[in-house]
Amino acid sequence: MIAPTLAQIRRALARHKPQLWPELGKAAAVLVPLLPRPEGLHLLFTERSKELRAHAGQVSFPGGSVDPGDADVVSAALREAREEVGLRKEDVEIIGLLDDCPTFVTGFVISPVVGVIDPLAFTAAGRYPWTPSEAEIAALHELPLAGFCDPANLRVELREREGTPFPLYWYTVRGTIVWGATARIVHQLIQLATKEE
Repeated sequence: MIAPTLAQIRRALARHKPQLWPELGKAAAVLVPLLPRPEGLHLLFTERSKELRAHAGQVSFPGGSVDPGDADVVSAALREAREEVGLRKEDVEIIGLLDDCPTFVTGFVISPVVGVIDPLAFTAAGRYPWTPSEAEIAALHELPLAGFCDPANLRVELREREGTPFPLYWYTVRGTIVWGATARIVHQLIQLATKEE
């Protein structure tokens, strides 16, 4: 499968009405950061510190709980991205939301907020000047969206919850494993953007 372009993603999100399930858990939000590059779109992932109590060592998008002071899920996602990786909100263009993504083990409902990082904010080397939180982030991974569109990099396992089967996605891109809720979010982004327009 050919990776969707930024224009395709914009069109798909513009017509998408996100499915919301606030009743399924505590509100959380993540930013899905799209990095436009000459060779194609990349996604930014964080590798969480092994010292953290929740999701230690996992690869995920910047994000966390929606706090009482957050105006909405977009505000929460941008605040968390600033705290975790040093992303300035003025360097992000929010282009839409994906469906809520419940995490059945930890009891959160994640609202994925898709944003494009302004290439004008990149350094001369073509990278954003990330400043990851030493307390929370062990590493950053900028991975090509095309890698997630290669069937050879995807493994799907069928699991069952309360008698209902559901797919569990595992991506391995450039040696980095992305699974669980983060993989579900990536999968929905690709499916939405590559549907016949």
